[in-house]
Amino acid sequence: MSRALEARRNRQHYAFDLANTTSAATGPDLHSNDFLSLTNDPALRKLFLDKLSSSQRVFGVGGSRRLGGNATEHLEFESRMETFFDSPSALLFNSGFDANVAFWQAVPQGGDVIVLDELVHASSRDGMTMSRASKSLYAFAHNSPTSFQETILRVLDEHPSILQGKNTLFVAVEATYSMDGDFAPLPDIVRILEKYVPKESTHIMVDEAHSTGVFGPKGKGIVHLLGLQDRIHTVLHTIGKGRGLTGAVLLTSPLIRYYIVNYSRSFIYTTAMPISLLCGLHASFDYLEGPVGDHRRAELLRLCQYFRGALKEALKSIPSTLLSLHESALPPGYPSTILSPITPILTSQPAQLAAFLNSFGYLVEGVFQPTVPAGAERIRISLHALTTEAELDDVVMRLVQWAMEAQKSALRTQHGSQLTSRL
Repeated sequence: MSRALEARRNRQHYAFDLANTTSAATGPDLHSNDFLSLTNDPALRKLFLDKLSSSQRVFGVGGSRRLGGNATEHLEFESRMETFFDSPSALLFNSGFDANVAFWQAVPQGGDVIVLDELVHASSRDGMTMSRASKSLYAFAHNSPTSFQETILRVLDEHPSILQGKNTLFVAVEATYSMDGDFAPLPDIVRILEKYVPKESTHIMVDEAHSTGVFGPKGKGIVHLLGLQDRIHTVLHTIGKGRGLTGAVLLTSPLIRYYIVNYSRSFIYTTAMPISLLCGLHASFDYLEGPVGDHRRAELLRLCQYFRGALKEALKSIPSTLLSLHESALPPGYPSTILSPITPILTSQPAQLAAFLNSFGYLVEGVFQPTVPAGAERIRISLHALTTEAELDDVVMRLVQWAMEAQKSALRTQHGSQLTSRL
């Protein structure tokens, strides 16, 4: 273990020890997934405390939902989620990680196949490796409809039982991906599946962890934004990012909900969510269903447009090897105005850039291989609805300042090497 940690420190310039806290940052929050600026919102805090004070119970329920911990409050929240998302069934989880593992570990059966985007989250992969379909995983190139179609045709050739209606072809994608902030080509994925695979042999699962609350009517996510809710079978919405708390809800069919409750280990053997947290979930949904939610989403989009524009202009004179804005084309079928609050800034020196920004109070971390491919190292900036334009201007100024200093340092090093070679 010591050797592994030392190797990580040498490769990435650090290894996490949790000694530093986010409260140490003095600059604006540009690192967390609190996209709608909820975690320190005093009005939401009051709403939560009011709900808490009126609740007959506030602490834990003393067991898993399968063993004495299934409270009326859990069922009431799930019923609310079914109504809000217009879903036939909903199942509450303590985290998105738990929900992904629960679904992928339990639902695919022997003889089934899982086709996954090569960049799906580790929690989905963990569940898949424990599933009965663990030997039938097919990854396609990230967000590539062409690769997806080729993979589907290969699967159908190698697994004729799918066309015969004896087994199911599962598809795993994320609506928005966390490192690039790019969007899955959901319309193309649905179109290709409906063209080649019988309806009864298909199951699409979309992870909306980085899009729920932020996109769609009332923050219902990308699936609703694109009008695909009746053509996608299971959707995961987490509550720890755009909704400011923690937990997750899986929207699926009553049969799959029933099956997970009885066969998924990460559901069966987990202590149920405490009542206090359920009060918080209701407060978050109440708050974002009102005018605040629409206003925050509009502000977030405006700030994304402002920041991208300012950054593009500022980086025109900076070598792309030092700093460049990583942008991905919108897939067909998406509104042209949509922008992700996740802004990856590529750099050949992520550790040095992160340290420079840290010195000015920005809690920014470098992202290295293998989290991203070699040559795509970066820092990742997440915009929030209540960030100000002045704060974003300062970030852009610091980025340019670092790049100018890095160029000067490189020239000094080059000049010194030339002098040494002459001597």
